[in-house]
Amino acid sequence: MLISARDKDLDITIEAPPSKSVFHRELIVRSILGAKDGLLPQEEDNDDIIATKACLSAILGGGDEVILPCSESGSTLRFMIPVASAYLLNAKDPKADKIIFETKGRLFERPLAELEEALLPHGIKITKDPDTRRITAEGRMTPGEYLIDGSVSSQYISGLLMALPLFDEACRISVKGQIKSIGYIGLTLDVMAKYGINVDIKDNVYETSSVKGLPAPCKTFKVEGDWSNGAFLLCLSEFSKIKVTGLDPDSKQGDKAIIDYLRFAKTHTAGDPLIWKCDDIPDIVPYMAIVAPFFFDKMTFTGVKRLRIKESDRLKAIREQLSAISVKSFEEEDQLTVYGMEDDAGKSLPDVIRLSSYHDHRMAMTAVLIAVILRTEVEIDDIDCLDKSYPRLKEIIRRELLP
Repeated sequence: MLISARDKDLDITIEAPPSKSVFHRELIVRSILGAKDGLLPQEEDNDDIIATKACLSAILGGGDEVILPCSESGSTLRFMIPVASAYLLNAKDPKADKIIFETKGRLFERPLAELEEALLPHGIKITKDPDTRRITAEGRMTPGEYLIDGSVSSQYISGLLMALPLFDEACRISVKGQIKSIGYIGLTLDVMAKYGINVDIKDNVYETSSVKGLPAPCKTFKVEGDWSNGAFLLCLSEFSKIKVTGLDPDSKQGDKAIIDYLRFAKTHTAGDPLIWKCDDIPDIVPYMAIVAPFFFDKMTFTGVKRLRIKESDRLKAIREQLSAISVKSFEEEDQLTVYGMEDDAGKSLPDVIRLSSYHDHRMAMTAVLIAVILRTEVEIDDIDCLDKSYPRLKEIIRRELLP
């Protein structure tokens, strides 16, 4: 598809889409409390939310062997393994013998080891079949104290937080290591508290209470704007007349950090340390890295090694896109350094810049960013991957950015 920002000011207003992170959690918490509304797919749903809705519908349906279609959603898989196990394979009230998680794309390869290790002492064995690319959970899940390494993904902890209240008794989650993306655990706790599920926290120990006796939610819910996709829109707005609405400045979403980054980008002075810590905000690194050469002579992003195991190897993808516009970069184990765009680099670029999306929604957005920043034309192989998190963006592209 040819995207053209040539001679276009993009004087438009765009409302940020609903937060995928909050939406997942609302759907799951409401479902474990007995709410059965809201699980039908809606036109505006992205692929990840469709996956979570489909999984929750299958869980509530029960059966000897329950199949959960997780698609390419890491959040769905990591939340559903403990939640589905606690609901369907509960030692006190089992409703199934086996749960099968279907995966697509790179989801099968993404890490699960720490979650597997936490569940095994409590009766749940996770196995992976590389031929079918399916993941199976079997056994009978028991309450108690769950020990988990928090240094890989906060989603493991959030999944357990939403699962363990399904037991009649209080349970504990003891987290070892430095917790990654701790702000997302805060989102989980906020949604749980909203519906009356209490969690006591002391240091890195979370004690959950049972949902038994809590009423099923009956009211509808509204999901706040998404700061992950909002970060992309705000980066776009720095190079156009786009106005972004629907983002809560008081949100607890970690990706709100884009505000600090863009403020620093516009106000930094010579001598400022140009290192940006990204341990807790991996999803917005692609946008920050793509705009970096237009603000800085050199910027180093640290805490980025997890980008290699996303929908694509995003470190490799970022560097290839930057190289296509003659920007130098350097990659180490856990950091990415991006150099400024040289003054005459733009003169040597082709009339049409050819980029791959790597079938990754974030990298499709960075291709759009490049087109708008350089006010040029970009040919991209796939924009349907935007359905994963921001399907409405395809409409905006077709309306505003066709040649």
